[in-house]
Order: sequence, then structure tokens, then C-alpha cells
Amino acid sequence: MQSAPPVHRLSVTSTGPGRRKLLEASIDTPPDGGTSDAWAVRVRGHVLAAAGPVREIVAVVPRLIVATAVTGLPTPEVAARHPEVPGAATCGFTLLVNTLILGRNFEFQVRATLPDDSRVKVFTISGERRPLETGYTPRLQPLLVNSFGRTGTTLLMRMLSAHPGVVTYARPPYEARGGKYWLHVLKTLAAPTDARKRVGAPTEFHLEPLAAGGNPFYSAAFDALPEVEAWSGAAYVEDLAAFCQRSIDGWYLATASAQGQAIAPLVYFAEKHFPDAYAQLMRELYPAARELFLVRDFRDMIASMLAYNARKGFGDFGRDLVSSDEVWLNYLHQNFLVLRAAWRDRGEPGSLVRYEDLVRNPASTLPPLLTLLGLDAAPETVASLIAAADAPELRGHGTAGSPSSSIGRWRNDLPPEMRSAVEETFGDLLQEFGYGSPG
Repeated sequence: MQSAPPVHRLSVTSTGPGRRKLLEASIDTPPDGGTSDAWAVRVRGHVLAAAGPVREIVAVVPRLIVATAVTGLPTPEVAARHPEVPGAATCGFTLLVNTLILGRNFEFQVRATLPDDSRVKVFTISGERRPLETGYTPRLQPLLVNSFGRTGTTLLMRMLSAHPGVVTYARPPYEARGGKYWLHVLKTLAAPTDARKRVGAPTEFHLEPLAAGGNPFYSAAFDALPEVEAWSGAAYVEDLAAFCQRSIDGWYLATASAQGQAIAPLVYFAEKHFPDAYAQLMRELYPAARELFLVRDFRDMIASMLAYNARKGFGDFGRDLVSSDEVWLNYLHQNFLVLRAAWRDRGEPGSLVRYEDLVRNPASTLPPLLTLLGLDAAPETVASLIAAADAPELRGHGTAGSPSSSIGRWRNDLPPEMRSAVEETFGDLLQEFGYGSPG
């Protein structure tokens, strides 16, 4: 583990044309060019609007509030300058912003909601953080299969589970994700708490009998001694991360033993993942982790989703969240833009897998994939993976007669209006991933 501060090169700048609505706005901590001894950055300052006390102060990144401030802190010096302004004596605030949910080079904005409900971005704070590392040497490395539903993730996971170097919780559809669970434990217990909620309240956390949140003494509201806050946000987080890595190893090694797998050849534990913050944190904790990015002709994917929903009798894959097919297709398109961005950012040559190649010609598709992962790609090993894909337990998972018959099903299964809508929405991705131009 490293002794350098977790966060360094902090920069604070004023921002936003809405500042004309403010009488004063200042950041006292962190100083420009400063550091943080925790992975969370403590921000202190004050904001006074001409119309009176601000309603709320938050730290935001695009489309996400990452921290909510404690407001109403005493500011007698501001009151002395503006004795006629309501709230001038209590316009201070403090935030504790967890950088582990941000990038290594991060930036967030401090935004105030004014008495008239208008929002003003007041400050921009940026910095760098070192990777989260532990003193633990993992026995197994993550192998993440990134995609979304009805793209062939279950098929690929079944093939990977048959390799002697890979352990999965071998229960279709392979969605028991021990690695993701313990990463969620890490994200939850390492993050600053919200003292307004029972599990985050320093004197009430024990009253919630079946839940435990983060450290209740590590929050914006708790005025911790600086050394205690630094321990809570650095050494404790590293120890917690090591515990989570040990737990992942323990769970998957116990799984392998229970499934009759030899332990010695194991290299990876494989899991389905969405291309979200969990995959990013996994790569940070496990520098030797590998990722695969699985895509499928989006027209076939939509046809399979529609067939699956019709069979189950409800709107899965986000269809139940929106009011129309048009909105749904846009929602799915946005998800795949995130997948594409993750592939562009973290993908290696050969890490993009097309469902059609996996089904039509697995004997040619699997060897380079296994070689990329550093796994045995001998013909007999590849043959065992191909044979595993024909497991009886997978036959009820598909919505077509067979994987091969599911390729190009959109030509018969999609009504003309839906086909046109899919091609219009996914036209850019169809072309980029090798499925030809729409139409």
C-alpha cells in the first residue's frame, strides 16, 4: 500500500453565470493545489444569495448528485458584512465527496439551489486520485462479460464455465455474482454516510436490525477529528477492500470445490456485468482483470426481447419503465452507447465478441479469445466448450428453436414498423459493430 495522499492536485475555480445572484461564495477547504488524506474530499465554504439562505447545496457530475451538503453552519464574519440579509449568519456548508465513484482524474461541481428554486453552479473542483490498492494478493482474477439481456451472455458464460481455468457459479442463467456483491459491500461501507438516515446516524445506526450502512462517524455531518476522518477514508477503506477480495476468493474457491472443479488450474472467476461503475472499480482493484464485450445484431436482440416478454407476460429489459416503444428503443440505445464507450476505453484488441460468430463458428472464434485471456486453447479444450453450449438446461432459455435459428430472426419476427424504428434508432451501432447499414 502507498503512503502518498489518496487525492492530490486539487483545483478550485469559480464557475457559472448565475453567480450574479449571489452576494458571496467562497471555498475555504480544500485549498487550491491541496490534497486529501482520504478518498473523500472534504469541502467547506459558504454561499449567500441576495434573496436569502440557499435551499440546498450539492456536488454534481453529469446526471448524478454525488453528495449533499450540510448547510446552516455559522458564518459570523459574513453576517458582519451583510447584517441586513436573512441567513447571513448561517450560510456555511460542508460536503464530503467520495472520489472512489469518480474517475482517477475527476471533476465535480458545487451547485446551489436558491430561494427562488433556480440552480447555480458555483464552483468546479477537480483533482487526481491514486488507485485503490490493498496488501492482498488475489488467488483469482475477474473475467467480466459485459453486455445486456438477450445478447448471448448465458451462452458465452456456459462456454467459459466449461474451461478448467474458469470458475462460475454454474447455475443458468449465470447471474449469481459474488464479485459484484462484495464490491457493493465495499462501495457501501467505504462511502461517507448520510447522517439524516437511520443507518448513517451516529446515535441511531444500531436501531436498524437488518441493515448496516457505512461508518456513521464518516459523514459530512459528523465533525470528526482530522486524523480519525483520514483513517476512516483511507486505511479503513484499504482494509475493507482487502476483506472483500478475500471474500471473493473464498466464495469462488468454495464454489469450485463444491462443483468438483480442480483448484490448481483456476485463473479467473467469470461474471456477467453491465458496463457500469462496478466494472470500473473491479479493474481498479484487480489490474490483471480482463473484460469481454458481447454484442448481437440489435434487430435480433429486440426480437428476442419481445418474444421473451410475450412468453413471460410482463415487460422486462426496461420496457415496463417507459410509455412507448420509441422511448424504450432510445433507452436501450443509450445503454449500448455506454457499452461502446466502455469497450473503447478499456477493451483490448480481440475483446469484442459477436454473438453470431460465437454461434456460427465457435471453433474459429474461441481459440483467439482464450489466447487473449492467457487460457489453454488446445483443440480438445475448445471442443469441450462447444459441447457445453449444448447443455439441456440452456434449451429453455432461448426464444428461438436454436441459437443458429435466432440469427436473422428479425426478418420474420419484427413487424415492419418496429423493424424501421429499430434500424433508425440503432443505425449507428449496427454499422459500427459490423451488421451493415440499416435497410
